Amino acid sequence: MDLDPEADTEAPPGVAPVSRWRQVNLSFASWRAAEEYAATRLAPALAAAEDNGVLAAFWFIRKTETWRLRLLPGGQLNQFYVLLADITADDRIRDVMEPVYRPEAYAFGGDHAMTIAHTLFHADSRHILGHLAAGGDHRRELGVLLATRLIRAAGLEFSEQGDVWHQVAARRHQPQAPTPSPGLIAAMQRLLTAADDAPRSPLSATPQWSRAHEQAGRDLGFLDRHGTLTRDLRGVLTHHILFLFNRLGISAADTWHLATAAVHVTFHTSTIPPGYHLAGTTDSRVKAVKNSPADPADFSAADLREQLVTTLKQRGHLRSARVEQAFRTVPREWFLPGVDLETVYTRRQIVTKRDPTGAALSSASSPSLVADMLEQLDPQPGDHILEIGAATGINAALLAELTNPGGTVVTIELDQDLADGARAGLDRAGYDTVEVICGDGALGHPESAPYQRIIVTAGAWDISAAWWHQLAERGRLVVPLRVHESGLTRCFAFDRADPTTLVSTTAPLVCGFVPMRGAAEHTDQHVRLDTDAALKLDANDQPDRAALARALCHARYERWTGIQVTDDDPIGHLDLWLLVNASKPFGRLRAGDTARTSGLLTPAYRWAGAAIYDGGTIAYLAFQQSSDGHHELGAIANGPDADKLAAELTDLLDQWDSAGRPNQPIVTAHRTGTRPVQTGNISRPDTILTISF
Repeated sequence: MDLDPEADTEAPPGVAPVSRWRQVNLSFASWRAAEEYAATRLAPALAAAEDNGVLAAFWFIRKTETWRLRLLPGGQLNQFYVLLADITADDRIRDVMEPVYRPEAYAFGGDHAMTIAHTLFHADSRHILGHLAAGGDHRRELGVLLATRLIRAAGLEFSEQGDVWHQVAARRHQPQAPTPSPGLIAAMQRLLTAADDAPRSPLSATPQWSRAHEQAGRDLGFLDRHGTLTRDLRGVLTHHILFLFNRLGISAADTWHLATAAVHVTFHTSTIPPGYHLAGTTDSRVKAVKNSPADPADFSAADLREQLVTTLKQRGHLRSARVEQAFRTVPREWFLPGVDLETVYTRRQIVTKRDPTGAALSSASSPSLVADMLEQLDPQPGDHILEIGAATGINAALLAELTNPGGTVVTIELDQDLADGARAGLDRAGYDTVEVICGDGALGHPESAPYQRIIVTAGAWDISAAWWHQLAERGRLVVPLRVHESGLTRCFAFDRADPTTLVSTTAPLVCGFVPMRGAAEHTDQHVRLDTDAALKLDANDQPDRAALARALCHARYERWTGIQVTDDDPIGHLDLWLLVNASKPFGRLRAGDTARTSGLLTPAYRWAGAAIYDGGTIAYLAFQQSSDGHHELGAIANGPDADKLAAELTDLLDQWDSAGRPNQPIVTAHRTGTRPVQTGNISRPDTILTISF
């Protein structure tokens, strides 16, 4: 399978984003001298620079006597260099270095998650500097409270929080240190289960400090639920806590003691204080306390497989007993030799082949998406199935389980090495009813047609003529279809109505796939807006590329609707609704981390930068936080007619809201040549699509 976990944020082909972040390392004689400088000189200088627009953002970490500053310049570079000269002209500084800053995007969960991290780092750094300037007391307590707000907001159960603390302790292991005292354990229990801040707490005086951590936790939880983190959520949160404690100046030994005490509270304390409630959960989840910490190395493949099934079922991806049993049966480890078991059974995509530029060519797709697509396909015992995209062979094995007894599976892979790998995995696991073909999936496999089910596991630009011919009467086709040249993709389940018509009436899946290669390959179009920003669009709309390239030279214009939404609202197809209903051309913004963090472009983290444009003006969907867990929906525009286009986009949002927030598209596919192309149709070489809500 060729799922692209960053399909909504990928850079245009051949273009590497350039980071504007600057790093400055300031070394001192001691950590005390460094902290004194930070409190008396750095804190006011950076705060003023941000307030005056010289800096868009800043943050820091500590390495003993060295502070590593990361600075994102504002609009006036000459003023930025004046700032650099000012903050480095201090007798307490022993050495200044300016290495290249390379964000730890993988460690923090990927491109979107790195933006969340930078936003939190900035807010946290500013509050910590202010706290140091005020005396800097109770930093250990603050660290535990802020870390707890972060991981609670991410949706972790109490025992899962304990696993995060277990990982923190492992990363700061102190082999000679004594075990935490009963007093420390009791204090940690009060901190870990506290529902509110004490009246005189720094967090009570500056509630926005806690809110920054809670917002980051919610955003990371959202990415995790949608399978777009590059690491397990608990690993990402562990990394955040280590950085938080570093910024606060909590030593490695103290970090170990605190984390070890937290593990003891989580796994060895039998009672939870009355009235304790974990935000975002029911009381029954709070009581889910394990008796001992679970080390993934202690689990067998069968244990991890069962854990994966349980998680997928709880999150609604496994809805039928047959698909659940298939997931419980297929040994994923046989198809991913050399990959550790914990990774094999995560809910993330595992890339297995890349091109020379590093772009993913093939992968084991996220199990949640695999489950959703199999539920869409609904294969039955005895079915004859064609799969386009064998990849590792895992999906073919699941299909073999679902069509047993009496069924057969043909799977096609473009590259011989991938086909050989899939065959080897299927042989190891004993699936001899699967035929692996090396060939172009767009051509299908006519020798074994017709097929009751066809499933495509790469982003398709069209429903190819071969699939039309080879799908059986009353058959079903599940295909991630790129319905717009910007890369907007939905996975549809089409049922055959007659020889020239397919209809999809069930909810499509929001997804991002690597495009198909071979005869059906199609390249997206884009206009570069800045070094870290581009607008993906459809060449058929005849965009004014030169005018669009200058859009960000104009000041941004914001217009808000009052429409309130949450992450859990069923509104995932708003971008598709805009494509169908907007009178202006549709596009999608690719805003990289520095573009987002600097405020150059701040599209909502849903809908992959959905936008409309007109001439040299762009208006895109945006969020602003209104209350805990709620966002106000609006439009942000750049360009000479920003006010007019923003008004047009918000009018569309009002129409969408008044219509009941439609989220169930009906899609009809006709064979090209069997009916005239009408206004609003999506025309492809082999297919004409109509989409309505």
